[in-house]
Amino acid sequence: MAQDPKYDIPTYTPIARGLHWWIALLVLIQLPLGFYMAYRGNEMPGVNEKGEPVKGVWDALTGTLYSSHKVIGLTILLFVVLRLLYRLTQGAPRSDPTVPPALTGVSHLVHWLLYALLIAVPVIGYTAISYGDYLDVFGVHLPAITEKNEDLSKEIFEWHETGAVLIVVFASIHIAAAVYHHFVRRDRVVERMIPKRAS
Repeated sequence: MAQDPKYDIPTYTPIARGLHWWIALLVLIQLPLGFYMAYRGNEMPGVNEKGEPVKGVWDALTGTLYSSHKVIGLTILLFVVLRLLYRLTQGAPRSDPTVPPALTGVSHLVHWLLYALLIAVPVIGYTAISYGDYLDVFGVHLPAITEKNEDLSKEIFEWHETGAVLIVVFASIHIAAAVYHHFVRRDRVVERMIPKRAS
């Protein structure tokens, strides 16, 4: 338990906090969007133009979902790279001194795994759409980085989905840790990522 609720703890800078919360918001939108989009396009029961039952509904809404997923994914990648560069060049505030070193070490491991996943998953996704030539985004054709290979595209999409599941796992651990610190240990770890209150 934290020994003194009034001990001093420095916070992240406004830029670091802003990038963190924008990334969190976009990931919160992106994950359910991606899973629903994939279900709608590949598994949802529908009918084709002949009235025959099919799996997968490809209509204007599905296209909008896929385009939105690509735009949000690229935005997340940009923000995470900026966040990582900012952290590597500007550093981070010191850890809460009341937290045991082992717990701090686990926290750092989860953070860096999240960084890696939030970079790798969009890159893998872009590679998959490049191989499949699924590069249209709201009528704009993104640049291809590979030759077309639909079989390889399908395989890479599976890696992309696995990565998304891992993001859910590690993000859940991250959120659970914040709840634990705030409500169980009652330390000030969470305050490092929220603005200081005006005196």
